[in-house]
Amino acid sequence: MAGDENKPQFKSSGEILKEDELIRTLPRVAKEALPLQPLWGNFLYKKAITSVIGDPGAGKTTMGYGLTGTLCLNQSYLDIQPDEPVKALVMDFESADSLVTSRVMYVFDTPDIPNLWIYNSPNYYFPQVMELTGEFCKKNEVNLIIVDNQTMAFATRDENDNSEAAKQMRMLRQFVNWTNCAMILFHHTSKANLGGTRKGTGAFARARMADICINLNLVYEDDPSLVYLEMVKNRFSTEDKMLWYLKKIEGKFVRTTPPLGMPAKEEVNTMIYKAQVDILTILRNGEATVNGIKFIEIQKKMLERGYSETWADHGLRRLLQQNRVWRPLYGYWAAVEIHKKEEVSQ
Repeated sequence: MAGDENKPQFKSSGEILKEDELIRTLPRVAKEALPLQPLWGNFLYKKAITSVIGDPGAGKTTMGYGLTGTLCLNQSYLDIQPDEPVKALVMDFESADSLVTSRVMYVFDTPDIPNLWIYNSPNYYFPQVMELTGEFCKKNEVNLIIVDNQTMAFATRDENDNSEAAKQMRMLRQFVNWTNCAMILFHHTSKANLGGTRKGTGAFARARMADICINLNLVYEDDPSLVYLEMVKNRFSTEDKMLWYLKKIEGKFVRTTPPLGMPAKEEVNTMIYKAQVDILTILRNGEATVNGIKFIEIQKKMLERGYSETWADHGLRRLLQQNRVWRPLYGYWAAVEIHKKEEVSQ
């Protein structure tokens, strides 16, 4: 697109670099920083890459279609409601039309899902269609893109080549910055019995350069119906390293209790996401100004909504990590976008 300043491009070696554009004071960085834009809980953010690494047969692709279709229908997935209406593009580099249709029908009983587009051509790799799909996403206001899977999308020559992996991740980073999309990037599990961010096949650069890393694992090798979803990295909320056990029922994942003898680890209740939404609602209502609202008033309003006294502090700390709230005065809180609007009006 002509005139699109965010379109991926590398500067030429002969271009004159401007010091003021590249090097800034910390107060200027803070002033120009935009709040994070979550799309679904603390799992998906615009301009961010969520890497999902899974065991064979764990249901990565099924989860991708289920999550995407459910959010496009503006329904909650795993008890978490999308933060805004979702328009999605699934780039499925493995499935033919018949398989795509059967997967969607298996989960939803209908292929008629609004604002959901499919790319599954076997003739091109992601770099070849990056510009076309990026312009499509911007034109149609797509805010979620699925890439399934990274190896097929890039025809990776050597899974262990960090240089190759870094180039792939940088291209995806440019893409989400340009389109303002959240991205889910599926990748295969390692053959080695590794955990955490080292679970993915090959080069560690993929996990290092992703914003959020999620492992989808089979609980038992001979039972594909029971998996656990483990968030092992989250740049936006350091408290969200967690574990959920999920059961597959007719193609749909539902939360379940840990099997007997399995560790619960850090079970995260979906109440934390709801609390953040309610706090932002309080900060954005008619009483909210650039000077903010007293913490005691926020706490009072949260109590009226059925939360305990600690939820206001707990939710505010997480929102502060995401640059979605700030402290204009001691003891006061305000939503970042109200502060930005006030700056613009001045």
